Amino acid sequence: MPGRASRRATRAGVRVTRYDPASVKSRLDARAVALLMAALAAGVAACKGSEEAGPARVQRRPEVPAAPGVGATAPAGATAPAASEPMTLPDAPALPAPPRGLPPLASPPHNPTTPEKVELGRLLFFDPRLSGTGKMSCASCHQPRRGWADGTERARTDAGHPNLRHTPTLYNTGYHREWAWDGGMPTLEAHILSHWKGQLGRLPDDAAALLGRASGYAARFARAFGSRPERDHSAEALAAFVRTVSSGDSPLDRHEGGVPGALTVEARAGLEIFTRKAACATCHPPPLYTDLAFHDRGVASAERARDPGRMRVTADPRHLGAFKTPGLRGLLHTAPYFHDGSAATVEAAITAELARDRVTLSAAERAQLLAFLRALSPPLSAVPRP
Repeated sequence: MPGRASRRATRAGVRVTRYDPASVKSRLDARAVALLMAALAAGVAACKGSEEAGPARVQRRPEVPAAPGVGATAPAGATAPAASEPMTLPDAPALPAPPRGLPPLASPPHNPTTPEKVELGRLLFFDPRLSGTGKMSCASCHQPRRGWADGTERARTDAGHPNLRHTPTLYNTGYHREWAWDGGMPTLEAHILSHWKGQLGRLPDDAAALLGRASGYAARFARAFGSRPERDHSAEALAAFVRTVSSGDSPLDRHEGGVPGALTVEARAGLEIFTRKAACATCHPPPLYTDLAFHDRGVASAERARDPGRMRVTADPRHLGAFKTPGLRGLLHTAPYFHDGSAATVEAAITAELARDRVTLSAAERAQLLAFLRALSPPLSAVPRP
C-alpha cells in the first residue's frame, strides 16, 4: 500500500518521517547509516561531558531600553552600553539670563536650579510617557507656540474629561508665591505633582519606574540628582524647567531701556490710560503686571457653587469667586482669557474689565490702551523640542 516504504507519524501536529531500511525508496546505504549513528553517538557523549564539567556560560546580549520619547524597542541587531559603562551625556545648556524688564529669579532653597535639572525637566515636559494613555504630555496643554497655554476655553484631561478652569500660561510662573488659579498649591513642585495625577492621569511613581528603564533618563537623573528616576525628583526637574519660561524684553521694556522708537506714540498714550484713567495698574503693576493677589471680578458668577475660587482654599466666604490676577506679559499669545476662558480676544477682555469698573473710554482711547497691551508681548521664541 502507498506509504509502506516510509511510515509516517504525527506528533504534536508535526509530520515525522521515519527511516525504514527495508524501504525501496530509501537512498541511504548501510555505510551512510553507520556514519550517521556514529555522529549522533559522538554528539551525545560531548553533551554528557559538558554537563559533568558544569553548566555552560552563555553570553547574553544586554537589553536595549527605548530611547526617551520613543515607545518601541530597538531593532534586534542593536546593542547598548553595558550597565557598568557610564553613558556619556552632552553638557547641559547654560541657564538663561532673565530677559530685559524682569528681575533675577532666585532658586527655592529646597530645589536649587541647575542646568542639569533644567535639561532633564525639558525632556520630561515633552514626554507623553508621563501620562496614562501615553499620548499626552505637559506640552499638550502648555504649548510654546500658543504662549505656553493651549488656545482652548477649557482643556480636557488625558482621560477625556473637560477641566473646570482654563489652562493658564506658564510665563513667569517662577515668580509666583502660590500656584493654581485659587492659590491652593504652596510650591510649584506640589502643583506639578497634582496635575500629573489629575491632568495626565498617571501615578508619578509608576511613571518614574517606567523612566528608570530608559538608559538616557537613568543617566540624566544620576547627573542631576545622584539617584535613579523617582517621583519627587521628576517634579523638581519639571519645576526647574518651568522656572526658565519667561516673557520679557518686550517693546515696552526696550523703550524703558532707552531704545529709540521701541514704543509707538499710540502705545505711550495707552500707558497713560493704563496707569491713570482706567487704573488697570492697580491690579496689574509692573514688572510682572500682576499683583499675584486674588480678586472677585464677577467672572463666571453663575458657576460659583461648582467653583468657589479662593474660598475653596481658605474657607472664607469673603473669597468666594476670587481668582489670581493673571499677568499681562505675553498676553497676545495666550488667548482666551480669564480663569474660565470666557473672553476669546484681548478686545473682549478689555470690554469686560472696563464695564466692571464702570470706566468709559472713547474709541481712540481703547485703541491706545490696546496698543500698550500689545507692547507687553515680545515675539514668540523658538523652543527646541527633544
